[in-house]
Order: sequence, then structure tokens, then C-alpha cells
Amino acid sequence: MSMIGAGRVRQRLIVLLGLVVFGQGCATVQRGGESVMRGTAPAAAVASVAITAKQEEGKAEAYYRFMRSLLAEQAGDYQAAITWQKAALEVDPRSVAMHNVLASLYMKRGDVRGAISTAEDVLALDAKNLHAHLLLAAVYQSLHNLPVAERYLREAVDLDPSRIEIYLQLAVLYREAKRLNEAIAVYRRALDVDPGSLVLRYNLGRLYLEEGQPEQAGLIFREILERDSEFNPALMALGMSLEAQGRFDEARETYRRALDDDPRNGELRERVAHLLLRQKDLEGALVEYQRLLDQEPNNSSFKLRIAFIYYEKRVYDKAVGVFQDILRQEPGNHEVRYYLGLTLEDDKRPDEALDALAQIPKESPRYPDALFHRGYILSQKERYAEASDLLSMAGALKPNEGTIPYLLGLIYFQQKSYGQAIAQLERALGLEPSNAAYLYQLGSAFERSRQIDKAETVFRKLLVVDPKNADAYNYLGYMFADEGIRLDESVALVKKALELQPDNGAFVDSLGWAYFKKGMIDEALAELKRAVELTTKEDPTIFEHLGDVYFRKQMVPEAIREWERSLAIDSANEAVQRKLGKAREVLSREER
Repeated sequence: MSMIGAGRVRQRLIVLLGLVVFGQGCATVQRGGESVMRGTAPAAAVASVAITAKQEEGKAEAYYRFMRSLLAEQAGDYQAAITWQKAALEVDPRSVAMHNVLASLYMKRGDVRGAISTAEDVLALDAKNLHAHLLLAAVYQSLHNLPVAERYLREAVDLDPSRIEIYLQLAVLYREAKRLNEAIAVYRRALDVDPGSLVLRYNLGRLYLEEGQPEQAGLIFREILERDSEFNPALMALGMSLEAQGRFDEARETYRRALDDDPRNGELRERVAHLLLRQKDLEGALVEYQRLLDQEPNNSSFKLRIAFIYYEKRVYDKAVGVFQDILRQEPGNHEVRYYLGLTLEDDKRPDEALDALAQIPKESPRYPDALFHRGYILSQKERYAEASDLLSMAGALKPNEGTIPYLLGLIYFQQKSYGQAIAQLERALGLEPSNAAYLYQLGSAFERSRQIDKAETVFRKLLVVDPKNADAYNYLGYMFADEGIRLDESVALVKKALELQPDNGAFVDSLGWAYFKKGMIDEALAELKRAVELTTKEDPTIFEHLGDVYFRKQMVPEAIREWERSLAIDSANEAVQRKLGKAREVLSREER
């Protein structure tokens, strides 16, 4: 082919490829309901260049190279596209359009520096070039340099106040920066440009919702629905605004209306289920989550919700079944295995619970919690040595968790190792100094170890922390009575406990015992008889106290009867055995 023929072919190619450019405007894309400039649009979309065969030869060569760049871009070869675009600029170095194309190509390839440098070259040639402003804004926003991105977007708004997508991109930037009030102002300005846009109003309402103004958001969503009753996103958002206002019944009804129009909308149904859970309507939530699961049978998150609902309803066997179903699907889900163990524990299936929890590996975040629960279960089975070992391991992994030394303290307390119990309970209180349960148990341990002054100090601190702790009033009052000290205060403390819990049989027993220690024998007898009536489970201590009162009143047969009742429950009580023996001797002498 002659050189002249080759030139004609090239020129023809330029004309044909030029037709591709015509009709392509500036592309936009929807993102999260907001339209923003897409910095990676096809390069030709920014080149409003009329290509004709009549142009001078140098220009024709530039446009030929431009078109070769376009073909390379369409083939996904961005490096070749950049090379051809640079070659085109060598011929026509002042072409703003081709600089813009090159900047966009750099952006597509991920060469941020190249994109910035080239876009700045554009602004040096044309300070009011809108595309360069938008591209630079997109680049700086991707780099999280929001102040610079904001400057370019504000300049872009000034260049073309009618372009809605610029406002939207600026609003996205403000949302990213958590400057919600400014984002709202931008949407308000955009609505001045396009007052009929429901999408703009919807996004504005969502911003008000996010900013914590659900009432204002609700007004906007209602306005949208008045204009277009089938705008379902606004109906769902209205439900969310009502929910945020605490108007749960209205919110639920709104979600139901939306579901009537779109019954397979999983997001809507999940909102309904979540709201029902929030309102403690476990049955209703269970129905909705089951419907969601029917739509997505393998969705483990729905199964997990269903399992938790069964757990809350104490339908433990069904909860266990769902947890096990999830584990068949996801055998490595240690979180689910942990909850399976807890459910089995609450269902009084300790051996199965131990087995489930023992399968949680050391690398799992739930391993320390599994150790704790295994230790607790073993302590309930009175396997104290194993329980202590597991709890000590858990404590080493979670040294700031007060419940671990607390439970260790309880175990030592059960074994009557009060010194070790005190050490662990003091450690627990070092982590949580105002924990009422820890204080109560520490006071009890001091009392059992005959450190009465320390016990008194701890119980008085507990009553400062929790002035309505009836058990603390009773324990302190009973301790004084048992020691025979501060008897007037003892009576006052127990009466304070009874003000809080009038029908507590153990507290009534304490009052009777305090009266006995004060020598108020008849009052003591009346209270102790009332204690027996109020106590559903027979208490050997109350029977012992009754025996003591009867013996003081010289009613020996009655005393023997009560002490025998006490020993029938607690046969190892040596003190009662001695009292009973003495009473029988007295009765025997009287009968002679």
C-alpha cells in the first residue's frame, strides 16, 4: 500500500472512530441512593471533540492517536491507552479534552499521582474546567483528604450550580466526615435546583434520621408518600423514624404496609422481626424469623435469632436443636458452640454442656468464657479441684474479669477454706469495688472465719453501696444477735430488712433470734412460729431456735420436738445433738 493509501485509511479510521464519541455525555452512577460523578467513566465520555476528515494533518494525527487510546481503554489495556494518549498530547499539547482523558486513565489504572498532576495541568490551561474539578475531588476523597476534596467540589458548584450530581457528591463527602448538618444544607440547596426530586428528599430524610432528628425525617418521608404512595423506600424509612421516636406500634404497622406491597422484601421483614424482639414479643418475632428462614433456608443468622428466641422462651430443647443444626452447617462456628453449651447448662444437662464447651479450641475468643462455664458446672457437681484449675486458667487469660475470682471465692467458701475465699473475693473487689454480690460474700467469709469487726466493716460498706439490700441488713443484724452484741441495733437492722421483704421467713427468724438474745422470750416465740409458717422449705436453723426458746421457757418436750426436727434435716449438727441430749436428761429426771 502506498504512503498516500495508508494516510487515507488512517483518516477514514479517524472519522469512523469519531462517530463513537458523539452522543456520549458525562456519566453518573447511583451509590446508596445518591448520584455521584464516576471518576472512572470511559475516557471518551469527557472529550467533546468533533472529529472530521477535513482537519489539518497534525490534528488528524493527534486524533488518530486519541482513538487508538480509546480502543486500548475499551480492551482494558490502560497502560497502552495512556501511552497513546500521551502520544496524542505530543501533537496537541494544549488540548484540554485529551488532558482530561489522560487524567481519567491514570485514575482507572490507580495512578493517583498521575491523575492529580494531569488534572492540575488541565486547570493550568482552563481554570474553570468542571471535569478536572470533579476528578480532583474524587481523587482527594479517595485519599481521605476531605478538605481539599471539599474545596474542589465547592468550586465545581460555583462553576455549574445546576448540576445535581455535584451537590450529591459534596453531601457524600460531608456524610463521610460526619458533618451531617452541612450535608443537610447541601441537599436543601439541591432541592432548590430540583424541587420535584423524590430521591433528593428521601436522602435528606435519611440524613435527618442519621442526625438524630426522627420527627423531621418522618415529616419528609410522609411528604414523599403523599406525592408517590408506591415509593416503598420512603415507607420503610418512615417506619424507622417512628421506631426511633419510640412509636413502636405505628412503626410496626408502617412496616406491615410496606410488606403488603413487597412481601418478599427480606430487609423489611427483618425490621419487623427486630421491632417485635424490641417489644419483647417473642412469639411474633419467631414467626417473622421463620418466614425469613423459609426464604433463605441456609441463612445461619436467621437460625441464630430463632435459637436465641427459643432460649429466651426457655424452650431449651428447640434452642439446642437449632444450634446443632447451625453447627452441622458451620462446624467451626465456636460462638454457636459456646451458646449451645450455655443452653445445655441452663437445661440442666451438665455433662452435655461440658462436652460442648470442651470442644471450643484455645485459639477461639470464646475459650476463656468456656473455661469459666466449665469451672462453674464442675463446681455445681462439687468437683472443686477440677473447677478451681479451669477457673485459674480462665483468670490468667482474663485477669480483669472479676467474676472469675468471685466464683473461685465461692468454691473455697463451700470447702470452708475461708482464708483462700477471702483472698479471691478481695481480688474480685479490687476489680469491681462497688459490686454488691462480691461485698456480701466477702462479709460472709469474714464472719465465718470469726473476723467479726472486718465483717461488720464490709457489710456497712455494702449498705452504703446498696441501701436497699435487704440481705445485708439481715446478715448484719443476725450476726450481732448471734454474737450477743449491739442487740438494739440488731433488732433495728432486721426490722429494716423486713420493711423491704415483709414475708421473708429467714428474716423473721433473725428477728425472733434477736428478741431471744435480748431476753424477750415470748416475742421471740411468736416470731419464730411465724417464721416456720412463712418458710416453704423446712429450715433446721429455725427449728433449732424454736427448741432453744422452748427450753428457756422450760417447755422441755416441745424443745426436744423442735431439735429432733432440726436434726432430721441436718443430722451432723453437733451443737443440736448436745442440746437434745441435755434436754432428754432433764426430761428423764423430771419423769422419775
